[in-house]
Amino acid sequence: MLECRGPRHPLTSTEKHVIDYLNENIEEISSLSITDISERAFVSTATVSRAIRKCGFSNFLAARYYLIQQINTNQDQIKMNSILAKSYSECIRTIENIHTDNIMEIAELIIHAPRIILIARGISRLIAEEFCFQLQCLHCNVSVMYDGEVMKHLDKYLNPNDLVIILSVFNSTPELYIAANHAKQNGSHVVTICCKTGTNLQELSDITVVGYSLPIDATISLGCSSRIPLMLITRTIVEYIGAINAGDIVPYTFAEDEL
Repeated sequence: MLECRGPRHPLTSTEKHVIDYLNENIEEISSLSITDISERAFVSTATVSRAIRKCGFSNFLAARYYLIQQINTNQDQIKMNSILAKSYSECIRTIENIHTDNIMEIAELIIHAPRIILIARGISRLIAEEFCFQLQCLHCNVSVMYDGEVMKHLDKYLNPNDLVIILSVFNSTPELYIAANHAKQNGSHVVTICCKTGTNLQELSDITVVGYSLPIDATISLGCSSRIPLMLITRTIVEYIGAINAGDIVPYTFAEDEL
């Protein structure tokens, strides 16, 4: 059951109506979104979010997960909410880890680089290819390198003013370190976008942006982890460059339920 956890911020009558609705319909909550709740309770999504926060939960997902654990509900629903919670955690912790100065510095390097080389191995190659396409849409001279043997001889392809951006979850592939080392010896800038700190690759990088990644349970035997953090970071870079190119940066206006 949900209840207000502090006298400092008591529930309004409308917010109490929301909490009563949630408590009275726990068995249905597991498959409903915040929009579904707001429509059924005849309130706004902002009111639902505000009421949930007054009960001690940071967001609707956390409150829903708490509620479905209170009853003997369908195990599939529990699993689904657990999976969504992992993705939510990755997004929030990655955003919290980002230093905005680093993003702005990377954007400046991209804008002024005569040539950009994106380097990735394995599944991260897919993120690199999407990042490449987005940068090409911004008229950047960019390409993707994913062949390990070519990375070992990167010095033959680099010019001193090139920018090398490495995308990797764990920074553990030897070829990535070799490529970064070639780039530094060549006088090129090196940027690493990853999910692990304290590696040799980070020591070679001018800028490192670190996200937060969790294993994908269904593929854990293959060692696969989520690439959501890499997508979030590259998307942030692209959006910022796009805003610079547009000549004006329009501040994002948070909806009431996001504050």
